[in-house]
Order: sequence, then structure tokens, then C-alpha cells
Amino acid sequence: MKRRTFLGSLAAASSISGIAAADEPKAPGVDNVKLLSPPVIQNPGEDAFTVAWAVSGMATGWVEWGTTPELGKQSIPAHHGLMSMSEYALSARIENLPTDTPIYYRTVTIPIHYKNAYAIERGTPLVGKTRKLKLPTAEASSCSLTMVNDTHDHADTLNALAKRIEAINPDAHLWNGDACNDFHNPQLMARICLTPGQHKDQPEHGGWASTRPLLFVPGNHDVRGRDARTMPEALTPWPLNDDDPHRLAPTPLAMGRYCFAKRIGPVAIIGLDTGEDKPDNRDVFGGMAAYEPYREAQRDWLLKVLQQNEIKNAPYLLAFCHIPLIGLEGENDGTGDTGYASYSGFGQQLWLKPLVDAGCQMLFSGHTHRHRIDKPSQAFPIYQVVGGGPKTKDARLIHIQADNKQLNVKVEDLNQTTVNAVTLKPRS
Repeated sequence: MKRRTFLGSLAAASSISGIAAADEPKAPGVDNVKLLSPPVIQNPGEDAFTVAWAVSGMATGWVEWGTTPELGKQSIPAHHGLMSMSEYALSARIENLPTDTPIYYRTVTIPIHYKNAYAIERGTPLVGKTRKLKLPTAEASSCSLTMVNDTHDHADTLNALAKRIEAINPDAHLWNGDACNDFHNPQLMARICLTPGQHKDQPEHGGWASTRPLLFVPGNHDVRGRDARTMPEALTPWPLNDDDPHRLAPTPLAMGRYCFAKRIGPVAIIGLDTGEDKPDNRDVFGGMAAYEPYREAQRDWLLKVLQQNEIKNAPYLLAFCHIPLIGLEGENDGTGDTGYASYSGFGQQLWLKPLVDAGCQMLFSGHTHRHRIDKPSQAFPIYQVVGGGPKTKDARLIHIQADNKQLNVKVEDLNQTTVNAVTLKPRS
């Protein structure tokens, strides 16, 4: 049994008529809640995915889904008997889906006025638009991915990137860290994490990941701010497996892990969380940093997943982490007492050799705000592609297309001009 199912979110599937029909009478005076974002698809499995969406006030909700536009089933987020409730973000996990079949889904949000345990008023349901989703599969003959990084809540950059992603229509979209500068309140967190690509006049419409999954890789800025700990309520971690190292999520109510392994067609994708850009013992963290054991736990996890058949046997193996694992001459590796990392010495020490030994062909990162491609060398026999920065002149969109013959990486600026390109052949 998956640990997340037991400890965290209970994704209960039932007929829609079984729980709180959408047209039941509602209490007056509770209808001040609005949908503030499109739904965001995350953590895709072959037969499961998570949906998260932003709300403007206290609400509960669920996801209705089916294999036709008529839907017919519900997934209700709950833990230990309590349905989820939030003032800023809701999410639900949908599981046991038919595989390789389009799924139709919509969110239902119920405003809640909580007077006390015996006086809970429900508002009029906010029923979202029905959307169609086809989850990417390992059996597909091709793979199309887009990647952005270091958007830092720059609206003009995000809008241009989201428009281009919609035109490309990839199988999945990767957000490789630093969505924000910091998170200093939960409402800001939900807006930054869940609104990219939304329509200006209809905030619940559009979205860069409402009809395709988002694969999120945290950056060092995403763990900063008083309310950084609320981010998993919007950018949801991957459900834990029973054999995952305990240190990936050692809290009693574990919310999952941000490292992930995913196969889409011929491409195996590894995501790793580099954490902060300084050692845990630096004074700036106030004794509240625990990234070093977390990275070590990811190494233990990585050694296992690299042996999984769908990863080991993939024609292409790519890895994504926010802070580069390979630096330029003279750069700070972030393991010392001064400055901050231009590349992750901790990550390099723990992860680079296992990746290279497993035949990983290319690393993708961000962090520096300056695009570059490092070619394989004798010391580091692997490509490293570093994305751009948050300003429109520095932003880069990376498009990856692969079939069984070749994998093409194209780096564009916001004018859709190709500024770099690399082609890989399948692993032997």
C-alpha cells in the first residue's frame, strides 16, 4: 500500500450522486469565494494524477471525472476522516484510472463558512470547466517536453512562455525551480504556483498545465519565506512508495517527495531537488535547514530508480535539477562558509556519478539566470543545459522532442529564435 494513501490524501472514487450533489440547497451569505486559477495537473502516473487549484477563501471541494464528458465519478481529498478545507489552495488525487484512455475532469469547489463544529454553512458550488486530458505513457512512440526555469513571478515572462507552451502542446511541461523570490503568505504562494497561463478576464480558464501534466522541480528560492512550507499544498509532491528512504519525508504526516522518475515514450526523466545553495550550518538559516540529509536520501532513492526496467531500458535518460551539478572554473560550489552556490557541490558529490554510470546523457538546470550548454568532457562525460533568467531578454524555453531515432533539444528566446540546439542518439 502506498504510504500517501494511508497518511495523506484519500482519493475516494464514488458516483457523483453519492456525496453532496452539486444542486442541493445551499446556505445564503456564504458565496464570497471565487476560483482564482485553472486546475493544474501534476504527479502523473500511468493510471493516476493530482489536480490543484487556487481559491479566494475558505472552501472544500473535489474532482469529478470519467472517460466521457458526462463524467460520473468523484475523487474527494480527505485525511483521517476530514475532507480537505483551505483558504487558498485545494488538491485531489485521482487514482485507478483506465490506462491509455482520455480522461475528462472538472473541479467542484464549495464555499464554507465555519462557525463552529455544529454550525458549518455551505455556499453555492463553483463548478469548473470540463477539460480533456490524456496522460503520457511509457509505451508512446515519441515524447515532447518543454522546460522553463527561474521565472521568479515575472508576469510578462510567464505570459509569453505559457503562450508558447500552449502552441507547442507538449506531452508534459517541466518547471525547473525558482517559481518565486520567496513565499511570505499562502495566498501569494497559491497565486504564483497555480496561475501561469490563466486567462486575464477568466482566471479559472486557460493554464499551462490544465490539459497536460506539470513536472515541478523545486529551486532554492522556492524554500524561502515564512510560508514556503505551504507550497506542497499547491505544487504537490509525488506520493511516497513503501520502499522510499524515510529521510525523503520523515514527518508523521508525510506529504510525499519532490524527486521523481517518469518514463514518457522513449525518454526516462529523473527529477532531483538540490535544495538551498549554502550548507545547512550557515547562520542565515537560523538552524532550520536540513537539506544535507535530504540530498543523501535522494541519492539512496536515485540508486534504486536507476535500476527500474522502464528507466534502465529507455533509449534516452535525462535528469533535471534546479542548481547545476557542473560549474565553470572558479565558481563557488556552495559547500563552504562564504558566498552561495553557482553549482551544487553537494549534488555533484552524491548524484553525478550514479547518473553518469547509468548512462544519463544530459542534465537540465537553471539558477544562474544565464543560458549555456556545457559539452561532455573527460571529467564530466555528460551534457549540461542551463536555462535562462526571469527577465524577458534572458528567458529561455527549452523544447525536447524524441522518437526512437533521435532526441532534439532546442533552446528558444521569447522571440522564438533558436539560440542553441543539440541532438542525441539513443543509448546503446
